[in-house]
Amino acid sequence: MRKTQYGDYATWVTFEVMANYQVRIIFTENITKSAKSRGVPFPSDNADAFVSHLTNTGMSYMLLPFDITEHGVAHEAWHVIYRMMHYVNVKDLDDEIVAYHLDHLIEKIYMFKNKIQKPEVLNDHRTGTEKSSKSRNRR
Repeated sequence: MRKTQYGDYATWVTFEVMANYQVRIIFTENITKSAKSRGVPFPSDNADAFVSHLTNTGMSYMLLPFDITEHGVAHEAWHVIYRMMHYVNVKDLDDEIVAYHLDHLIEKIYMFKNKIQKPEVLNDHRTGTEKSSKSRNRR
């Protein structure tokens, strides 16, 4: 997978049943550079990850570092789902509708992350040689 012109990796997720609400998922080594290069409103230079919602549009940007934790992904994804529900005028944040869409977004985030991550190099303690995680998982 190729990097964007901003030196990061990005993809779109569209929620067709929610007025085609769009989420730009960006994995980056430099949150500040990726946000500022796109003109995305940025909360501070200290943010580890963040979500920016474009005013009066059905669009959010989600900027994430490669080493984000699972709870960090869930935290940022919740912000998107909450904003999306308000954008389409959902008055009652029913457990099931929130859970379904949160699950869907988190799944899309990890599918994308798995596509762009290089296989980690593991040291085979028996032989002292390095193997990629892909070759190890084939056994």
